Amino acid sequence: MLSLQQIIKEADLLVPNTIETVDKVTQLNAINNDFFNIVKIPKLAKVVAVLNQSEYILPNVVREKNIDLVKVGLLSYLDLMSDPINPTQNNYSFDDSNNTLTLSPAPYSNGLQGIVRYHRIATTTFLSSSLAAIPDAPTEYHWTYVPALAAWLALVQEDDASKAAIYTDQYRSSWNSAAQNYLGGER
Repeated sequence: MLSLQQIIKEADLLVPNTIETVDKVTQLNAINNDFFNIVKIPKLAKVVAVLNQSEYILPNVVREKNIDLVKVGLLSYLDLMSDPINPTQNNYSFDDSNNTLTLSPAPYSNGLQGIVRYHRIATTTFLSSSLAAIPDAPTEYHWTYVPALAAWLALVQEDDASKAAIYTDQYRSSWNSAAQNYLGGER
């Protein structure tokens, strides 16, 4: 497990620089978000259906763009915003502003188990005053933040595109491999 301080220290060894820590932390926030844009780690939110209730509040870490499956009882629901829907098909919509999942039609029975599968997002905003913080990514991928930060440092400090490309290839290949593992293989 690497802290922000350790990541910055390692990246500084790879690319000596004079960039302020606050700017590095800002970039680490972007890296943390980028990780989850590439590596889709599945999570589940559960709901218990109520007869004829169409709206359900989900955890605030769920985002519309990250939902890939909604099922209640034996029924699957399609995304009203992006899937082609026929008039008789079950569909759902999700409102990011109030974390409300709306099912149409509403569940046909009380007590049915429902699941919403979604992908994790970065939930931490790093601050330069708290360098002991750790990335939201699984521990085995914390090291990838070092070459990601080093790639950025190489571009902004040295304007060295070839060095940046080497570091970018390192972390991107690991992220792409992780994405494949979470997609359908090993965990």
